[in-house]
Amino acid sequence: MVLRSRHADCSIYSAADRLRVQFITATMNATTTVQPPMLAERTWSKRALVSLNFYSFGLAGFILAMDTAVLPILVLEVAPHAAKNTLLGVVGLAGLLATASVQVPVGWASDRTRSRLGRRLPYMLWTCLCIPVGLAGLAMPLNYVSLLVIWMFIQINSGIGYSPYLASIRELVPNNRMGVAASVKTLLEALGGAGVLCLAALMISNYSRPDGVYWLWATLALCAAVLLCTAGASSITIFGRMRQSGGAAAVAFQRAAMAFPESTSMARLHPDLGWFVVSRGAFMAAVVIFTTYGLFFLRDKVQVGNPAEALGLAIIGIGGALVLTTYPAGWMSDRIGRKPVLAAGTVLAVAATLVMMWVNSYFAAVVVASVIGGAVGMILTSHWAMANDLGTDGREAQHMGIVNLGTLIGAAGAKAIGPLPDLVTVWFGPGYGYTALLGASALLFIIGGALLLKVRLNHPAHIDQPAC
Repeated sequence: MVLRSRHADCSIYSAADRLRVQFITATMNATTTVQPPMLAERTWSKRALVSLNFYSFGLAGFILAMDTAVLPILVLEVAPHAAKNTLLGVVGLAGLLATASVQVPVGWASDRTRSRLGRRLPYMLWTCLCIPVGLAGLAMPLNYVSLLVIWMFIQINSGIGYSPYLASIRELVPNNRMGVAASVKTLLEALGGAGVLCLAALMISNYSRPDGVYWLWATLALCAAVLLCTAGASSITIFGRMRQSGGAAAVAFQRAAMAFPESTSMARLHPDLGWFVVSRGAFMAAVVIFTTYGLFFLRDKVQVGNPAEALGLAIIGIGGALVLTTYPAGWMSDRIGRKPVLAAGTVLAVAATLVMMWVNSYFAAVVVASVIGGAVGMILTSHWAMANDLGTDGREAQHMGIVNLGTLIGAAGAKAIGPLPDLVTVWFGPGYGYTALLGASALLFIIGGALLLKVRLNHPAHIDQPAC
């Protein structure tokens, strides 16, 4: 009788628990249910997606211009020539680790924020207020320690707004437009990175202290202006969509902690998210290696006269190739799946990176780098669409914080590899250090592609239930 009573209680409890789980699941689905496909496509036209993703243009241009053109020049001012790669890597690594330290906590906080501006915009506005202050500090006379501290301050504040911004894309854009949205985001990042980097490289190439210091001020002002203008455009779009959409989209946007309290059942993060994050880290490390050390590669191995100016011009071809592949990759990933597009991009990137080892002229370097740029466009677009496919409703910013953590760890790994070319050059002679860098990049592309075999897109997150 005791056993029967306990069994009956367990059955009643399980039935009640199942009803509760079904209610929560229905609520979560309701907050993310989108319009029928044709209506969703009309609502989220390409123009609307551009407005939503415009902040990606400014942030990518800002980060790439600073990493590729401005920071190397500033490091050369304060670091010994023989240790330039190592010290540049330390600055970049410290900045990325500082950004990584805030990604997940900020994502957790954003998911639980309630304000008249929604859950995301307060964090984006904070970023826009703090970064110009840090950029002004970089224009002052610096030593290596002050350069390191100011760059860490800038990176921390850039990270505060990024995960909430990415979460707003996932919760507002319907799944049937996510591949196209990812392609628009990658396209704008490519255009922003290429355009702002090209201008910044051409401007900073004229900089010298004390007579040409105004060129440094102009370059930093350009980066700040682009960031502020694009953040404003995306913020207006996000706020307008939240206010005008009503219904499910507005509920999803304004949802606070009390909607999914930690004490009740809620969906877990995707079970294969760990594999995906490591894959993203490998891909990003492979990409960031050349963007970080490209200026030194052109100067030391290709031996161009003005590497900053040469890099700025080369970005036009590289960015153009990336732009050409971005939208087709997103469109194809919506139709044939993410993994086939990723596989094709990975194979092309590995082959072109290996060819780069034997490049010894500026023209050949630009051609091969442009092929790599096209492959990277395929990889970044489909990989980002997959990141959104793996997301969990109610934990959008936390999910994006973890995904972006993989991005930052990969970029940090590329910075940490800075001593490699310096050491290999000492051991084997000039030129071999950059061969080692390119070999590491090719290997990381392979690792990133192989790890995706472990990711199951059709493996749903499940809802925690107390054991009976």
